[in-house]
Amino acid sequence: MLRWGTPVALAALSLLIAWRAVGGKHADLHVPLLYSGDGLLILTLIKRLMENAWIFHSSSMGFPFGSTLYDYPIPDTGSLLALKLFGVITGSAGLAFNIYYFIGFPINALLAYAVFRNVSISRHLSAAGAFVFTILPFHFLRLGHLFYTWYFPSPCFVWFALRIFSGDMNFFDPRQNAARSVIDIAALMLLSCFGVYYSCFGVIAMVTAGAARCAWMHSFRPAGTSIVAAVVVTLGIAINVAPNIAYRLINGADQETAQRSPAESETYGLKISQLLLPRPEHRSEPLAEFNHSYSASFPLVNENAMSPLGMIGAAGFLALLAGFFFPTRVAPRRQQFYLLSLITLSLLLFCTIGGFSSLFSILISPLIRAWNRVSVFIGFTSIFGALLVIDAWLNKYRSAVIATTLISSTLAVVAIWDQTTPPCDKCAAANLAQFQNDADFVAAIGKVMPAGAAIYVLPYVRFPEAPPQNRLGSYDLARGYLQSTTFKWSYGPIKGRLPDLFLRALAEQPMELQIAIIRRLGFSAIYLDKRGYADNAAAIVGRLTHILGTGPVAVSKSSDQLLFDLRSLGPIEQLPPGESAEAIMRRAHFVVDRQGLIDYTMLHERIDFSREALPKFLSGVRGLSVPETWGRWSDANMFPYVELRFAQSLPKRFVVHLRVRAFGPNADKPVRVVVGTKEEAFMPTSGIDQFSLYFDNTAGSNVMEIHSAQPTSPSDLGMSSDVRRLGVGLEALSIEAVQ
Repeated sequence: MLRWGTPVALAALSLLIAWRAVGGKHADLHVPLLYSGDGLLILTLIKRLMENAWIFHSSSMGFPFGSTLYDYPIPDTGSLLALKLFGVITGSAGLAFNIYYFIGFPINALLAYAVFRNVSISRHLSAAGAFVFTILPFHFLRLGHLFYTWYFPSPCFVWFALRIFSGDMNFFDPRQNAARSVIDIAALMLLSCFGVYYSCFGVIAMVTAGAARCAWMHSFRPAGTSIVAAVVVTLGIAINVAPNIAYRLINGADQETAQRSPAESETYGLKISQLLLPRPEHRSEPLAEFNHSYSASFPLVNENAMSPLGMIGAAGFLALLAGFFFPTRVAPRRQQFYLLSLITLSLLLFCTIGGFSSLFSILISPLIRAWNRVSVFIGFTSIFGALLVIDAWLNKYRSAVIATTLISSTLAVVAIWDQTTPPCDKCAAANLAQFQNDADFVAAIGKVMPAGAAIYVLPYVRFPEAPPQNRLGSYDLARGYLQSTTFKWSYGPIKGRLPDLFLRALAEQPMELQIAIIRRLGFSAIYLDKRGYADNAAAIVGRLTHILGTGPVAVSKSSDQLLFDLRSLGPIEQLPPGESAEAIMRRAHFVVDRQGLIDYTMLHERIDFSREALPKFLSGVRGLSVPETWGRWSDANMFPYVELRFAQSLPKRFVVHLRVRAFGPNADKPVRVVVGTKEEAFMPTSGIDQFSLYFDNTAGSNVMEIHSAQPTSPSDLGMSSDVRRLGVGLEALSIEAVQ
């Protein structure tokens, strides 16, 4: 009973401190501890796991195309499996998020405790060290990067490194139990499923241990085991990202998603000074101010501000660096201390700004960029080193039980004071208010919209990793999806792929055209988040109200989210299931590719001005020159402006689409388009541009006038003897009626 009492008490204490530190006593566990920023991305992944076989596809996001995530590698299969299990069992993404976070404390503590006990550190001291490790500032500051809060791979990889260094793990020793080698390989493969960063740091630790043993034995033979271990972990990572690699090989690389620059390895690298700083928002005001002063004064401060080791870890870190310069081969415990020094130094050399990580980013891959995340590995080796120093000192005394208990208790108390902060009740209240606002708003949508309705989300924001847009955060538009169970949302196709390009181009069109197109695609409503607009959406709300003849049918309590019902305009078309992206675009009469819009007309007879004969629906044309291979120039010598006279009255409401270019001084000057009493303008450049202009043709006019700003002849500009007074060049024009 005593044997299990210590780890059980350790697990319970870890959970208790975690619960109190995040204000758990006031929390609703169904409300995620973080409901903003990257927390929303994690919640989106959890919900996708709950609704689908895996995260790769969702039919409820990115409607009508669906949302894929193959271009955004998340090689954390172990964490994703755990979150899927928690989500399916609880039926709540928020509760799954919270369970994952809280359970990480005892998992980290118990595995660290097992490693400490494995090298014969006393139970109380091992428990104290494991407790200090699991409440590192890293654990509380990384809530938005939820997967990294399960950092138990660090003690596990260090344990493998110790075994490699001692010779206890040797895949080439015929005397070693084959079953044990299989278990070791399986364990390494399992560890590779908990993040590429931790796997990378683990490889560095094990290779360092292999190199140290080679130097110790004066032979290269011991390196074999560390190389095999590194290959196994690398293979595990490759298996984790195999679906992403296969998708890229089949569909080509996405030029926007998960694109990293080698220079980012310097931006997000480790800073040694930050390891030794007090944690941000320390309980002690002078220490908190010291951290703030550094962060405000020095460059390249970003997520690496989450690196502080705390007082105990910092002391162990300095002891390890000192121990590197005073190596000894006398006692096994000192050998372990020296290996910890070597591992720590290797990690520093590799991950510090300007270290070997820069070469790695250039020569191998820039996808691993946030090398500062090694701080939790260094935190473990540093705490380990501190325990070895304390344990060596205590072993000088025959009876050190009281001293061990006293020191262990002191370590735990100091760690709580130094590494945690009082809960932020104001933050928790704001988090709950945001969650409840969205839950109530989506519930209100459910009262006015049928189950399964498709909802068009504005403003357009790229997914994932979009910069903030006015007051709108990177993933704030995911909130509707997170709070609903049956609705389909346009937000969330992977950026850079065809569905995203379609929605991106569509969002740039006049609202009348957007509405006409989304109604063809089965959308029943528009979800508008006012925070994404500089004018708080005043203009677009007014436009939508004018077009629909009514205001929003649902408004959130914060007044930031609105819902507009499109069904008042008539029946909504329903898409047949299983259509390709190309077929969906053709159905919408709005087709894009990587270069932009390539066809956005519903008319079968688009005017192609490069042809000699113009369509029969034109009864007369004035002010146009002769056709050329690309189109026609306007010629003010023939008529002051271009006049297109149609055989019948133009629709009461329509959008005219033009592909045009400007001549000479007309570039970047307004060109007026007049239909009846209505006038719109656009500003062409010297290259071919595309414009869409909306008209209310209530007078029923059948004439369209195109007025150039400054018709000029090439001869006046000294370009040639051409005396035509050219204004704009028309390549194509089409008209789309709007209901």
